[in-house]
Amino acid sequence: MKKKKSNSDITPAKKKVYERIAEEATMDCYGEYEQLSGWACLLDESIPTPCECLLGKEKAVLEKIDTDDNGLCIVGKVRFGRLRLRVLFQDISFEQPGAMDYANAYRHWCNNG
Repeated sequence: MKKKKSNSDITPAKKKVYERIAEEATMDCYGEYEQLSGWACLLDESIPTPCECLLGKEKAVLEKIDTDDNGLCIVGKVRFGRLRLRVLFQDISFEQPGAMDYANAYRHWCNNG
């Protein structure tokens, strides 16, 4: 079984990258709702969609990044075969390093505020 990365597994250089991305996403945002909206906008602008992604080990296509209907979390609108799903953004992985940096920065921010 693969061990999940903990915060101690993040190199200091990657942590700085994640913190810079988080600052860009939440700059001038007041409150949790605005911060999530800032993240949704940054992720949507920085990860070109549609693009290939992974749900677990299965390939899928990320079509759009948005907030849920209540604006309480970020979801990816994913095409998985003939299905179209809304999946928590944290559950989506990317093979492209740049996209994965943004995804990991969002995960880091969710876990550490």
